[in-house]
Amino acid sequence: MPTPDAVREELKRVMDPEVMMDIVNMGLVYDIAVAENDDIQVTMTLTTPFCPAGDQIIANVKRVAGGMEGAGEVTVNIVWEPRWSPLMFSKELKEELAEMGVEFDESMIPDHSPADAPAPATSSTPAPPRKRRGGIMGWLFGR
Repeated sequence: MPTPDAVREELKRVMDPEVMMDIVNMGLVYDIAVAENDDIQVTMTLTTPFCPAGDQIIANVKRVAGGMEGAGEVTVNIVWEPRWSPLMFSKELKEELAEMGVEFDESMIPDHSPADAPAPATSSTPAPPRKRRGGIMGWLFGR
């Protein structure tokens, strides 16, 4: 019977293909439950609701967890709360990136609102331009 810890360890083999980091150390996996019949339920999120690699990541989670000895059916539940941010990186990943000069603070919490979001209906002035946030993705891929 697979254990949640063993499943979590196996899921470190699943990479987010956009940043080539594993989904466990990125903090995308929130919970793993293994039922008595060995069915596995993974509760996780994606970096954004618009993640172009979402289907691929979910398929890889099912393939890797389902390939474990004794594993039953694998269900992946995608949730959007709590909202993911780079602050959810594991301590090990944060330390590794810190050695490369990446610092982590509240400014790294992503803003998923559209860049051209209109001003609220009650406002008579246009919305100010949205602040660009560099964060880990900006550091990795430039601005």
